[in-house]
Amino acid sequence: MQGELPSGDGQIALGVSTMRSTGARIGQTVRVTVSSPSGTPYTRPFRVVGVLAFPGDLGTGGLGTGAALTYAGYTAAQCPPSAGAKCRAAAGARPPDLVTVRAVPGPAGAAALARHIARHKNNVNRPVVPAALVNFGESADFPLLLGGIVALCGLATLGHLLVVSVSRRRAENGLLMAIGMVRRQLAAIVFWQATTIAIVAIAVGVPLGIAAGQFVWRAFAFGLGVVPVPVVPAWPIATLAVAVLVVANVFAAIPAMVSTHSRPGRLLRTE
Repeated sequence: MQGELPSGDGQIALGVSTMRSTGARIGQTVRVTVSSPSGTPYTRPFRVVGVLAFPGDLGTGGLGTGAALTYAGYTAAQCPPSAGAKCRAAAGARPPDLVTVRAVPGPAGAAALARHIARHKNNVNRPVVPAALVNFGESADFPLLLGGIVALCGLATLGHLLVVSVSRRRAENGLLMAIGMVRRQLAAIVFWQATTIAIVAIAVGVPLGIAAGQFVWRAFAFGLGVVPVPVVPAWPIATLAVAVLVVANVFAAIPAMVSTHSRPGRLLRTE
């Protein structure tokens, strides 16, 4: 979830799909119309404090559809302030569609929740993982596939750039060798060029990739009706950055060998 659960009679939490259809945002006020115990429609303002992902099997209208109120808010939503105690008593006697129960962390909360479940076995729905969403993620690993394709394209571009760069600097390499630069120094030039390209690619690609990934995931999650919670793991990104540097230098090995195994006279023959 995003935000927080309602804690007052003037607060409400909306499902992802419901919030999208109403155009509301956390912190804004929405007007909810319900029927009073007498059957008269009554509209009351509520402040949105959170976004919830309602399971599709709770009978609220589908994945991400619905709203959550406190019990006091549910009662107050049915009776205007001018209504008397009779209206509030009648509203309290009308059972809500669903009641969400949350226990405090720890053994005491777990025991209380277990007693509640045992007492209402036929009316309890436990949170379940959406099987359709999990199966989709396992069968269609698009981020990994897309990342692999982009990585292959990047490596091919890097290799081509290094080969072209070495071939264009043939005369320059010959001049450097003629004035005393040794082969190890020429190879270092190629490796440093590959390292520089990799560092620039990491510095630019990682922030852009994170931003693009979060944008795509939010759009995808909102379309499904679930709360988007983007996770940016640090260790995989750091490992990928180190791998890019290593692979870039491995790719630079062949152009470096080509640049160092040529004679200065042959390289300067065209000058």
